[in-house]
Amino acid sequence: MAVATMLTLGAVTLYGQNMYVSTNLLDYLNLGTINGEFGLSTGPNWSFYVRGRYNPFSFDIKGPLQNRVAGGMIGARYWPWYAASGWFLNSHIGYSKYNTGGILGPDTYEGDAWHLTLGGGYALMLSERFNLDFGLGLQGGYTSYIRYACPRCGKITDMDKKIYVVPSNLMVQLTMIL
Repeated sequence: MAVATMLTLGAVTLYGQNMYVSTNLLDYLNLGTINGEFGLSTGPNWSFYVRGRYNPFSFDIKGPLQNRVAGGMIGARYWPWYAASGWFLNSHIGYSKYNTGGILGPDTYEGDAWHLTLGGGYALMLSERFNLDFGLGLQGGYTSYIRYACPRCGKITDMDKKIYVVPSNLMVQLTMIL
C-alpha cells in the first residue's frame, strides 16, 4: 500500500509555490503612503496577492495638505510566460477609507470606496530574488463621500454617492521572491 501511494504521488506533477513580498515605490511619493503586498504563485502562470496601503500624514505647506488613506485589496495575476517574470494581467477588488484635501484646491473629500481594478504590467527580473514591476490599470467603483470647504473648517458643501472610473494601479514596485 505504501509503495502504491508513493508511486501515485511520484506520477503527479507538483509545482513549487513561490511567495513574495513587495512595495510600490511610487506610493511613497504620494505624501508618504506606506504600502505592502504579499503574494503566492500557485502554478506556473498564476499568482494571488493581498495588498494594503496606509497614510496617516497631514502636512502644512502653504495650507493644509493631506491624502490620508487606509485600504486593502485582494487580487490575482496571470503570467503568460511564467509567474513573477515578464508580462502580466491583473485584477483586484478592494476597499479604501480616505480623506484627501488641499492638493488641487481647498476642497477636502472624506469617504469610503469599493473598487474593482483591471490592469497589466511587466516584471523586470533584476536577479534571482528581486524584480522591479511596472504596472497600470483602470479602476471602477462606488464611493460615498462628504465634501468640506477646506481641510480644517468642517463646513460641509456636498454629500454624494456615485460610481466612478479612473486610471489606477500606477506602480513601480520592488519585489523580493522568498
